[in-house]
Amino acid sequence: MTPDQIAHLNNVPGMDYTIGAMPGEDRTLLYGYTTERKTWHVYQQDGLLHKVIYIGSNPDFEFTEVAEKIDARHLVPNKRLYPEACDFIFCWELKRRDVDLPFTNFGGTKVDPNKLFHGRIM
Repeated sequence: MTPDQIAHLNNVPGMDYTIGAMPGEDRTLLYGYTTERKTWHVYQQDGLLHKVIYIGSNPDFEFTEVAEKIDARHLVPNKRLYPEACDFIFCWELKRRDVDLPFTNFGGTKVDPNKLFHGRIM
């Protein structure tokens, strides 16, 4: 390589991993759990993304994040996602950003398909 080629490589823009709310209603986007068996819920409300982590029986959230855009690589739990409780368009956009989606088997949780939110919200 030449010094000019190295300089050119240093100016190649990286992939934009940020992601925001999807078109449509406020709703759950991702729902799953961590290796510590904590519930992981990503949803959109009022044009903002919300990520909350909690233990099901505890009324307090252990972690919350709210923003217009969040790095997509930080939105997926380290264990599993329930596919029946995740939003197809949002998952499509995550895959476009090369984010792995660790789905469990379909039917791993009981969700009401008529509900917009599948976990607790703030």
